[in-house]
Amino acid sequence: MPHVEAILQFRQAVPAAWDAERLGARIYVSTARARMLLADLQAVGIVRARAENESTYEYFPATSELATLLDLLAKAYSEQLVLVTQLIHAADEGKAQGFAAAFRFWKGG
Repeated sequence: MPHVEAILQFRQAVPAAWDAERLGARIYVSTARARMLLADLQAVGIVRARAENESTYEYFPATSELATLLDLLAKAYSEQLVLVTQLIHAADEGKAQGFAAAFRFWKGG
C-alpha cells in the first residue's frame, strides 16, 4: 500500500521534488522505508532522481503507457478507494500465505 500512496503523492504534486524524509512524513512511514520506496519507484521508471540533487526525486514515468496506467490507478483509487485497498491487501495476504506455506514445507510441517 505505501507504494500506491507514494505514487499518488508524486503524481499529485508535479513538479515538486520529494526526498525520503518528506515522503515518509507524508505517507506515515519511516525515512528508511521511504528511501526503499523511492528506490523501488525509480527502478520501475515512475520517478527519477533530480540532476541537481540526487537525494530528491520527481514524478517522471518512463513511458507514456506507464503514465496512462498511473492515471488510471489514480482514477480508480479516487473513485473506488475501498475496492482498490481490498485488492492490494488481498495481494499482500496471498504473498504472506505463500511464504508461510513455503516455510512450513521447508520445516517439514
